[in-house]
Amino acid sequence: MLQHGEWECKLNTVGACAINTWPDVNDHFKFIHCVESLSDDGKYREWKTCFKKLKLDPKQVTECFTGELGHKLELQYADEIGALKPPHEYVPWVVVDGKPLKEDFANFVSYVCKAYKGSKVPQACVGLSLNQDSAKPFNNVCYKEDNNAKSKSKVSKSM
Repeated sequence: MLQHGEWECKLNTVGACAINTWPDVNDHFKFIHCVESLSDDGKYREWKTCFKKLKLDPKQVTECFTGELGHKLELQYADEIGALKPPHEYVPWVVVDGKPLKEDFANFVSYVCKAYKGSKVPQACVGLSLNQDSAKPFNNVCYKEDNNAKSKSKVSKSM
């Protein structure tokens, strides 16, 4: 479902292609963050400048984006989103340990730390309060349209 227009769809495909090209989050995150930042500033068409800014080879991402693979990846992610239980109500829809964080997604690190089962505590969790109930919800979400096709959109921050 296209929620926020043509550029959101295009840039979602760019992000999917970046993840496919550089599967390690340490590799694709900076690129996607760069694209998101441009999008936040209304500079959607300038996404390719992120390659030069980050000294990345654009070939694989560009070929993916303009080819069949980009479309295939976008459909794959759409299927994954469609299979969420409970279904997502808005974006971003963050799930930790099978539980949606609802509008408290800004505190996801606390949830991840609470769910972590390993023996070595990750640095991000050291000294962190794990009481999510005291967390203040972040209300910068964008709702899907309801069954009456009446928009419930709030401020949208999307790719």
